[in-house]
Amino acid sequence: MTNRSSGSRFRARLHWAGPVLGALVLHGCAFTQRTVDRGPVPATANVEPGAVEAGRADPSEATPEPADAAAPAPDDEWMPEDPLVPDPVDETGAGPTAAEIDRAVREMLGGDPLGLVHDGEDPRVFKLEMNERVQSWVHYFQTVIGERFANYLGRKTRYEPMIRRKLREAGLPQDLIYLALIESGMNPNAYSRASAVGLWQFIAGTGRQYGLEISYWIDERRDPEKATDAAVRHLKDLYDEFGSWYLAAAGYNGGPNRVRRGLRTVPGATFWDLADRRLLRRETRDYVPKIIAAAMIGHDPARYGFPDPERETMPEYVKVRVPDATSFDVLAEVAGTDEATINLLNPEFPRDVTPPHREVEVRVPVEGAARFAARYAAVPEDERVTWTFHTVQRGHTLGWIGQQYGVSVAALRAANGNVNPRRLQIGQQLVVPRSARASGASIARSSSARPISARTNAEGTTVVTVQRGQTLGVIAQRYGVSVAALRAANGNVNPRRLQVGQELLVPRAGRAGTASAGAASDGAGPVTIVVRPGDSLWLIARRHSVSTRELIEWNRLSSTRIHPGDRLEIRR
Repeated sequence: MTNRSSGSRFRARLHWAGPVLGALVLHGCAFTQRTVDRGPVPATANVEPGAVEAGRADPSEATPEPADAAAPAPDDEWMPEDPLVPDPVDETGAGPTAAEIDRAVREMLGGDPLGLVHDGEDPRVFKLEMNERVQSWVHYFQTVIGERFANYLGRKTRYEPMIRRKLREAGLPQDLIYLALIESGMNPNAYSRASAVGLWQFIAGTGRQYGLEISYWIDERRDPEKATDAAVRHLKDLYDEFGSWYLAAAGYNGGPNRVRRGLRTVPGATFWDLADRRLLRRETRDYVPKIIAAAMIGHDPARYGFPDPERETMPEYVKVRVPDATSFDVLAEVAGTDEATINLLNPEFPRDVTPPHREVEVRVPVEGAARFAARYAAVPEDERVTWTFHTVQRGHTLGWIGQQYGVSVAALRAANGNVNPRRLQIGQQLVVPRSARASGASIARSSSARPISARTNAEGTTVVTVQRGQTLGVIAQRYGVSVAALRAANGNVNPRRLQVGQELLVPRAGRAGTASAGAASDGAGPVTIVVRPGDSLWLIARRHSVSTRELIEWNRLSSTRIHPGDRLEIRR
């Protein structure tokens, strides 16, 4: 009875395994190579334009972002939803899976004497299989988003040496670099609707799981090197579990739990088996074909109609220690470079300022590294970041204050010891974190809504009575003097300890004159200088004993960029 039953099962397998085996022998194919009739290329007339990038893990697996999680910076690249590409013909009911065929052939032949079935894949290789799904995405990249995809290929060259080195050191396939290209378009500032961030598009929970710091001041998901290290570990863990790079990639995109559920439903299934049976979400079914299509194009762009990528390179850099909060414009001045370069080298600081009360490493170009320490030490502590102080008045809330100064409530709380917004007190002073690039004029206008109360004493000196919400900067701007001069005229008064009703002497302002940026004024009034080649706001501020913030406010500048021939007013 047992023998007859076994024979029936064998004949049942032979019924469909025999023809398959014969076809493979005749054509010299291996069972592990999946070929699908291409048929016509799916139409793209109804394709919605969008990015290459895929979404994130299952909602059930995603870790919610904390309330104070960093929002995308204004220049971040927002990652749109996946484009809708038609599925090829549904093969859900197309017979046994490849894994089932493998097992049947082994039983029929008493092993694998012809080497037709392989136990596993080379962990150093990400196979590039062509089928109808892959062809659909090749066509999409060539036509619908051809220009954007060409930009991705160019941007890839900026990070390629670093990523390939890390993949090689870990023994991972080099073509996994195209997973990052699909995820982010190779933009470390990419931010998706699912709150995934960086080159490798980590959500907060997975990023922290692999050791990335994610806070208001630092988001290491944006750090290309640290994020690549985390992605290498994460992908290796997924491969060790599933034994297939296609399944590992599916787990990276859709979450490992969904892959596990699919494998419980179809034991031994391949990625294509799970995709054909729709046991994965659509975006995950498309994810592996997109990586394969991107890699095929990346290997030979000219063959697919793309010009050779215009190579983008990273400046050579070294890491220096920065002991406390310092804004990028100051770092650029000290390092002898521009702010855009500091941004390019240090995307992990989303606020364009290093964190307060903490020493961190910052990348600066090699050329300016030798003099960095000495030049940084010469910058006064209160000049390293432009801070504004706000005195809380009746009816003020953190939301209202943030709106007046153009900063978020999270920024105000972080800069003030995580202050409780329900426990603000009248007269309390709050630090308003504001980059030196911001326009000081708008803040001065919002801070000086209350008129300044002043009188003239017997010596003819103006005496100002401090009102609620007024700061030394507001008063100094109103009377055309510097904060330094105002402090000096009042016993070096502490700007953080102004009190309502306190009287301040305002030094007299003289006539305006004109001088070069290199000539300091001996007069007491405003002076107009002409910017010389090589000058910067920071250098001019040091030369004239004023702050960069004051220069920005006096001249209503919207950024720290100045050019030779520009005229700047310096008030005394």
